[in-house]
Order: sequence, then structure tokens, then C-alpha cells
Amino acid sequence: MEKRDRLDTTSRIGSEMKDTQHNNIYLLAITLLLVCKGEFSSFAQSVNIGVPPIWNYSRKVYKAGTQNWDAAQDQSGQVYFANNDGLLRFDGTTWVNFPVSNHTIVRSVAIDQDNRIYTGAQSEVGYFYPGPDGVLQYTSLIGLLPPDHRSFEDVWDIVFYEGHVFFRTNRSVFEYTGEAMKIHTMEGDLQNLFTTAQGLFLQHDNRTILVFKNGAFRPLINISALESSITGTIAWAKDTVLLSSLKNGMFYLAGKNGGPWKTAHDEILIDKRIYSSTVLKDGNIALGTSLDGVIVLDHQRRVYRHLNKKHGLQNNNILHTYCDHDGNLWLGLDNGIDCVVMDSRFSTIFPDGELHATGYSAAVFDHQLYLGVSNGAYVAPWQSYYDPEQGNHFELVVNGEGQVWGFTTIGDELLMGHHEGAFELQQHLAVPISHEPGTWIYVQLNEHYMMAGTYNGLVLYQKENDHWVYDQKINGIHESCRIMVKDEDGSIWVSHPYRGLYHVVWHEESKYDPEIKFFDQSGGLPSNLNNYVFSISGKAVFGTEKGVYQFDNAQDRFVPDSSFNHLIGAEHRVKAMKEDVKGNIWFVTDDEVGLLVIDDLGVKKEVKKKIYPELGGKLVGGFEFIYPVDDDNVLFGTEEGFVHYDMHPVTDQLSSLRIVLNTIRTIRNQDSVLFGGYFLPERTLGVSEPQLLEANLNNLSFSFSATEFKTPYLLQYRTRMEGLEDDWSPWTTDTRRDFTSLGPGNYIFHAQARIKDGVESDAVSYAFRIRPPWFKTTTAKVFYGMGVLGFFAGFMLRQRKKFESEKAKMTETHQEKEALAIREAELSKAALSEIQNEKLGVEIKYKNQELALTTMHLVQKAEILLAVQEGLHHIRDKSPDQGVKKEVQQLLNMVNFDVKLDNDWEHFAQYFDQVHVDFLKQLRDRFPQLSTSDLKLCAYLRMNLSTKEIAPLLNISVRGVEGSRYRLRKKLNLSNDANLTEFILSLQSPVGSQQ
Repeated sequence: MEKRDRLDTTSRIGSEMKDTQHNNIYLLAITLLLVCKGEFSSFAQSVNIGVPPIWNYSRKVYKAGTQNWDAAQDQSGQVYFANNDGLLRFDGTTWVNFPVSNHTIVRSVAIDQDNRIYTGAQSEVGYFYPGPDGVLQYTSLIGLLPPDHRSFEDVWDIVFYEGHVFFRTNRSVFEYTGEAMKIHTMEGDLQNLFTTAQGLFLQHDNRTILVFKNGAFRPLINISALESSITGTIAWAKDTVLLSSLKNGMFYLAGKNGGPWKTAHDEILIDKRIYSSTVLKDGNIALGTSLDGVIVLDHQRRVYRHLNKKHGLQNNNILHTYCDHDGNLWLGLDNGIDCVVMDSRFSTIFPDGELHATGYSAAVFDHQLYLGVSNGAYVAPWQSYYDPEQGNHFELVVNGEGQVWGFTTIGDELLMGHHEGAFELQQHLAVPISHEPGTWIYVQLNEHYMMAGTYNGLVLYQKENDHWVYDQKINGIHESCRIMVKDEDGSIWVSHPYRGLYHVVWHEESKYDPEIKFFDQSGGLPSNLNNYVFSISGKAVFGTEKGVYQFDNAQDRFVPDSSFNHLIGAEHRVKAMKEDVKGNIWFVTDDEVGLLVIDDLGVKKEVKKKIYPELGGKLVGGFEFIYPVDDDNVLFGTEEGFVHYDMHPVTDQLSSLRIVLNTIRTIRNQDSVLFGGYFLPERTLGVSEPQLLEANLNNLSFSFSATEFKTPYLLQYRTRMEGLEDDWSPWTTDTRRDFTSLGPGNYIFHAQARIKDGVESDAVSYAFRIRPPWFKTTTAKVFYGMGVLGFFAGFMLRQRKKFESEKAKMTETHQEKEALAIREAELSKAALSEIQNEKLGVEIKYKNQELALTTMHLVQKAEILLAVQEGLHHIRDKSPDQGVKKEVQQLLNMVNFDVKLDNDWEHFAQYFDQVHVDFLKQLRDRFPQLSTSDLKLCAYLRMNLSTKEIAPLLNISVRGVEGSRYRLRKKLNLSNDANLTEFILSLQSPVGSQQ
């Protein structure tokens, strides 16, 4: 027994030695193949200096669990993550989480060619698929498993193979055929499930690789050095697959051969622990580690990039790596999600490490790259490859601390403008050549002299013993001279952005007193402010607030440069222009950073304008710096370090721009989703046929987004509602459009995306029809007609009845009104009579007063006449003179009192009857026996005069009045006890009786 065990052991060792020799030979062949591939590959290797753009998405942003275990991308470009809280989706704008049925942690996600999204969780497998309304719906497959297999650990892998879906747990593999679920179980740990062009493979108990054949997993190969889980597989050369392991570095698998895949950095890979791996768009390999971020290997097995938290990742624990369709590297983190734009032409350089000081100048000199920032000058070798494992390649130049303004190459020397003065750079050392404070820039005048611009004007340097030495200040300018250019005639232009331009003509004979002429707006410049000078093809050109200008020597003034202005724009403020080695011209305006690309077509040169919106707002305002290093590399000074741009020709990265319609919701009414964002041409309403909406669903909100993750800040959108609008809306950054009170009819909503100043996507469309309200339908119109007829008939009948009723009411009302009118007329007549009586009474009262006055006048007149008559009788009787007596008698005859009194009586009687309504007339008719004297006495008694007042009126004595009263009583047939006055007063005229 022991002998047989020893023989078996010896045989196994011999076999392993043969396998090892065979593997080594194969590995050597693969290595030679990969080296050749690295040398002759069509993939262009860019300079790997700097950090590519990284977009951070924290848990606060996506609002789901902290850890993200797996990732996938669908055909529309949306990315999905297996998250602690469920399936997490990102469309470029919005994050949405979809929990699985049992709400456990989702560990794996995979999408098949039909866009069915499979997920694996703890004791749960299933898939998400949209319904007819485009909303994702979850279907659990757990019911296909026998009850005793429905409780299992996490599902870590989902793989598609030969039309079936395989789910791996640590103990079993479930095979979903589309209708049923088959279970593959075996003893030991099942650690990784993956596919290659050669088949479906399963890692079992670390070393053993199983292959799926004839419906079962069968042993293929043992890799003795593999002592931990496989964490990723990468298709490499021909039939070779690379395997990343958690603790043992990289391995290869080719057919039945396999072994370690050695690199110069195996110690680092093993130490940092590779938790996930993927192949990038350029063929490089991204390795996500548990301890130190992501490491990228190139085709020569070198570390091409090493990105961790200090470079911009949220943390160093990478749970998953995934390269999307556009070459972006998604990192599922222990806390968060990061997106690294690995194929970006732009990368950021921070020569001072994590300080991120502002970049002002750069120069490549003697195979060294010098970068000047606000805290010093830094230097690194200029080469095509930098080993990230060597740390920061930049070193601070000795004596270079402090503000650096610029680097200038003069002959075979590199000079530095510095806040502390002028310096010559010698490798890693800055040697001061002058302590003139604040040196900006240098311009060589001839082989013996150069001029420098400083804070306080111009200074002169002279060449002595092959070194520049300070000579003296130049007279004539005492302003800051930061911008200087040598023109084609050898003269110097100095720009002061807040003053104007100086033209300096220097002669060695008068080296300290050059000819200086100042130009401002009076010299043709559009403004005294913001004037800059640049050198293009050895000639000075000038950037102003109104485009590019040139100097016309014949006119001795500035004129617009039409050759540039028709490309850049005459209304733009030009802040920088820089010519590269090919003659292309970079420019900076207030609005854009661009390049005028010159295509040499032989006889004719064609100039095209290309805008770089990625650089918008990043360059240092007032100190815009552009440095074309060579044909393929350009450096830009920014507010934080430098941006490196790789100009090496590549396929347009933006050609796959896609837009998705996320959701359509009703608004104002109950907020509900009409469309969930997923198009299935054969079944999605709005695509296969217009979706029919009820009339009350006419307030709609459309959300959309572009699945472009490289430069999301440059995305713009426009929309059009066909059936409502004829033209597209303006380009904006809005990802939502609302419509209210849409009328009945057919509509098609269109949305389109673009990268600002770049490529446009195809439009996404959604068709729908809004039904008319029920009261506008044909059926409703028929009912309306019948209702109108019925209403008309009923209306006529009702009107007839109403007419009869109203007629009777009107007759009754008319009669009532007539009776009322009669009553009102009678009342009016009585009122009028009363008013007339009142008026008559007033008039009577007035005439009584007048009558009384007249009577008093007659009484007074009678008394006077009687007095005069008595006096005349007395004079006549006493006068002895007959002549006098005769004359007195004549006077007595003239005073015919009785005649006058009768005349007065007739006037009085007439007036009295008017006042007392024919009293005397009626009295005469009733008592015809009454004489005139009797009538007079009755009138005076009617006026209620006393006997004493009556006597003079009758021209008798008081006793005569009493006698007249006695005789009157007789004629009136009054008894002795009757009062004559009362009787006279009691007599009423007909009118008086009516009163």
C-alpha cells in the first residue's frame, strides 16, 4: 500500500513537472506574442501623464445602498448596478432603484440580447422586463426551483451560454432554460462562473477549473498556484483568457493549459488584492483592488495608470469594474460609484501633488518638462511612459519656490520669469541672473542683447561669457510689461491690458533709449482696455475687445484683421492666440477655446474652426496659457494645475451619442406614469402604434436624458411636439418638458441631444393620441341632436303653456293695474282738489288781508273827510265874510263824500265778493228786501268789525249803526235772542260749505 502511494505520488509529481515545463513553453510563446502585439498593435499609446476625468456619484446622489457589487449596460446606454438596496439604474441624469421581490442585497446583474435584465440576490433570482407601458416589471424565477432549494446564499455570477441563463451561488449553479430551472450541485466551493470563446467554465475549490459539457460541469485543468477566488476574466490573444485572482495576482488560461501571468508588479497586485477586473476599450486591463483603487495594465504588462483616493476616487475599495460601450470605466465601490473616462483626450496634471496650485506656464527643454505654478517651478522627464508606481514624477526646482510667471527659451538656454526676479534653469536648479523684482517675460534682441518685461518696465540683459547678465533699465516705459512680442521687422510690441500698446524700436547704439510710441483708441484700437499681442508666423497680431487687429504701417494705425475675424468673430474679445508646430492656431475668447486647423491642400489652404467646450471656463482669466508641446500634446494652464490634451488622431468618441425617453407622466391630475422609458418596438405603445389617452390626460410631462457619461456638463437638449409645434425648441440643458391643456388629436413628441458645439444624437420619438372628451364624441353628438329636438318640442309645449299662463296673469295684472290706476287717479284728483283748496284758502287769506287793509283805509279816509267837512262847516258858519263863505261852500260841494263813498262801496263790494265767494250776491238773492245800506252793514259784520268801526264807514253815528242793526234783524227775520253777527258769520257760500 505504501509503495503504491509512493508510486502514485512520484507519478503525479512527474506529471506536474511535465505540465509545468509545457506551461512555461506556452507562457513564453504567449509573452513573445504579446510583446509583438505591444510593438505592432494598432492601438495608439498616449502619454500617460496626468489623471483622466473622474465623476463621483455618492450615496446621497443615487439614494440607495452603499455597496455596489456588479454592473451592466443595456442597448440604450443606461447602466445598472447590483446594489445593496436593489437594482440601481442611471440614465445620465436620473438614478432609480428597483428592489427585488424579497428586498435582499442584489449581488449580480446581467442583460441579455433582448434587453431582459437578470438579477441575483439572496434566495432570489429573476429578471426585470418592461411591460407595454415601458415600465420595468420584476418576474421572480424562484418558483421554478423545488421548495427544498429555494433557500440559498447570494447569487454572485450570472452568465449567458447557448441560450440559457446560469446563476452561481457558492454551493449550486441554477440553469434557466426559459421554461424550467435545472440545478447543478457539487461538494466544495463554487467560486467563479465565466464564459470564453471556448465555453462555460466554473472555478471549484480554488485550483480546479471545470468546463460545461453535455449538460454537466466536468474537470478541465488544475492550476496549482491558484489558491484564491478568480475575480475576473479577460479575453486576450486568440484562445487565451486572463484570470485575475483575489490573492495570487494574474493567471492565463489557454485550452487545457493555464498558469501565472507574470508582470513586473506582481508583488503590488498580490498585496493590494484584485477584487474585480475588466478589459478596456483600448485593450488595457483595469484591475479593481480592495486596498488601493484601480490599477491599469497596458499591453506590455506595465502599470499604465494607478488611480486611488488621492487622485479623485471616493474610496480605495473597488468591488467591481465595468467598461461600458463608450470606454468609460465604472467602479462599484464599497461606498459609492465612480466613473473614470479612461479614453478621454484630456487629463489633469498636478505637479505639486495634492496642492493643486494654479498653472501659469510650461516648457519642454532638453527632454525635461517644466511646469510653473503659483507656488514654484516643477520638473519631470518628458517621455511617453510614466510608471505610476514610482509616485509623483515631478520635483520642485531648487530655488524655484514662489510664483512662477513664465518660461522662455533663448537660444540654448531656458529662462524663468519669477516673482523674485530672473532665473536660468539648469536641470533641477534655478540660477538667478538678476534680482530685478517681478520678471514676466524675455525677448531676444540680437545675439548679444535681450529685453525683459518686469513689474516696473523694461530691462536690458547682455550676453557675457555665454551667460546672460543684467545690464540696465530701459528708459521710456514705467508700466508693467507682462506681454511682449517681437514683430517681423525686429521691433517689439508691449501690451498693457489696461492702458494700451507700446511700440518699441530698439537700436544697439541707443540701447537704453529706444523709440517708443504709445497707441490707444485714438490709434485705431476699438478700446483702451483688453488689448493683447501675440506672435503668429513671426508676425505680431493683436487681440482686442472686437476681434483680431493688425498694424498698418502705411497708415500708422490699427485695422481689423478680416482673415481671423471671419473665423473667430469680430464681436468676440480675443484673449489668447498660440501657433502650434503644424501652423494651427489655438485661440481663447470670452466664450470659447478653439483651434483653427489648417489643411494644406497644395495651392489652397482650408481653415476649419474646432471648438473645445471641455476647456470652457477652466483657463486662468487674464493669464490664459496654451503650450503646444509637439504634434500630439498640448498643455493648458488652469486654475488647478494643468490640462494635458492628446491630439493623436482617434475615432470620434461622440459618435455613439444616444438619448432615452425616461418617463411620461400626467401632471395636475393624479401623478401617474404613462410610459416608463423602455421601448420594445413590437409591443411598446407609442412606438408600435400611438398610445391612446383619455381626454382628461392632456397635461403631460416628458423626461429625457442622454446616456453620455464623458462630459455630462456639456449636454444640451431640444424638443418638438409634432401636432402642436412646427419648429424645434432652442437648445437648453433642461431634461424635462411639460405640456398643459393639449387638445384632442394626434401628437408625436420628439427629443434630441447634443454635445455642446459637437455631435447630435438621433431623435427619440413617442406617438400618442388624445381622445376628445365624451361630450365631443359622435355618440354624444347623436344624443345631442335627439336631445335638442326633444328639448325644442318640450320647449315649444312649455312655451305654449307658459304663454297661456302668462296671458291670464297679464290680464289679471292688467285689470289690477287699471283698478290701481283708477284709485291712483281718484287719489290724485282728491289730492289735486285739496291742493287747489289749500291754494284757494291761501289766496282768500291774502285777499282778506288786503280787504281788511282797504276797509281800514276807507275808515281812515271817511274819518278824515268827516273831520274836514266839520271844519269847513265851522269856518263857513263863523266867517262873516260872504266871499269866504262862498268859497268854503264850494269846497264842501267838492267833497261829495256820499258819491265818493258810493264809488268806494262799489269797488269794495266787488272785491268783497271775490274774497267771500259772492257773499253779497247770494245774500241779495236770498233776501231781496235788503237795501244797499243793509248790504254794507252785513259786509262789515261779515268782516267782524265793531259798531264803532262801522259808523264812519256808513257815515252815521254809532246810534245810527245800532238802529240800522235793529232794522236789519227785522228784515232777516231774526228772533230777539239771535246774535246778528253770529248769524251773518254763519251764512256759508256753496264753496265755503265745501271747504
